[in-house]
Amino acid sequence: MKVTLDEVAARAGVSLATVSRVLGRRGAVAEATRAKVFEAMNELGYSRSTLLHDAPRRLVAVSAPGNPEYWQVQVCTRVAQALQEHDLLVTRPLVETDPEPLQVAIDAGAVALVTPTLTSLHTEIPCIRVDEQSASDGEDLGGSDLIAARLDLGGGMTTAFEHLRAIGHRRIGLICNDSGELAVQLIRRFLAEHPARNLGLDLEDWIARVPKSFSGGSRAVLELKDATCTAVIVQSALQLHGALYGLRNRHLQVPRDMSIVGFGDSPTMKFTGPPATVLGLDIEGLSNALVAATLNTLRISTTGVPTVPPVFRPRLIARTSTTAARQ
Repeated sequence: MKVTLDEVAARAGVSLATVSRVLGRRGAVAEATRAKVFEAMNELGYSRSTLLHDAPRRLVAVSAPGNPEYWQVQVCTRVAQALQEHDLLVTRPLVETDPEPLQVAIDAGAVALVTPTLTSLHTEIPCIRVDEQSASDGEDLGGSDLIAARLDLGGGMTTAFEHLRAIGHRRIGLICNDSGELAVQLIRRFLAEHPARNLGLDLEDWIARVPKSFSGGSRAVLELKDATCTAVIVQSALQLHGALYGLRNRHLQVPRDMSIVGFGDSPTMKFTGPPATVLGLDIEGLSNALVAATLNTLRISTTGVPTVPPVFRPRLIARTSTTAARQ
């Protein structure tokens, strides 16, 4: 019966990553720990052929979409670091805007693509990615797609609406990117979950589709202010910073004249003027789910992944960019 690295790690009382570092002769490992790993290998009869320096190392592409959100970059960074600890080579091409770097990685021998992208890339290698909670299991899935986690954008939008409604806002707008799957999903959930959706209003008038840029946010927030919105939900950090500037430039104040909720947290959100209320994402949870699915797909880990992918709902972090609507 073949002995696995998981069994070696369990016998030695160390992590699988530590065993990988010992076998690959890389990274700092205490001599006592290294001795325990070798002792466990001997006791279990594990073949030492894996210690040869010319052992092949598999290449994995860890990629964010073109023009990524902050949370997508952070997830990619965490995933890449975790996979490297398992002795995998990692390349990080950007995808969606230009498929050529991804194809170069595939041509170079990449055996899997790991990405927090919300749409199928129809790759010829396994694509381990994130999807939106409301998407059906068969909706636009490439044959190589494996959904490791789902984002409950509808639940996040509901949370934002509940927060704004509780402090008196009804005329709530959305600033989102003018392209990209995340923007498409946010618009869909905005129209489906808006508290005024049954009042006969044209909610499209309260959606500003603009480039993911400072100037786009600055222009969009003034358009929504002129459309009598009293609060906005903003997709990207750049747009949010632009929105704050645009309001200040018209001598308006946040949150007195407009309450703002950002989608996705980042260090800069704590230091905007005023600090931004946001829908924070579980970056660690998303990263762990992608890593676990990747290791399982590549048969590096024998630990099974959930039959139903875990669902992550954005969490409201209330700061001072939202306040009660003016009567």
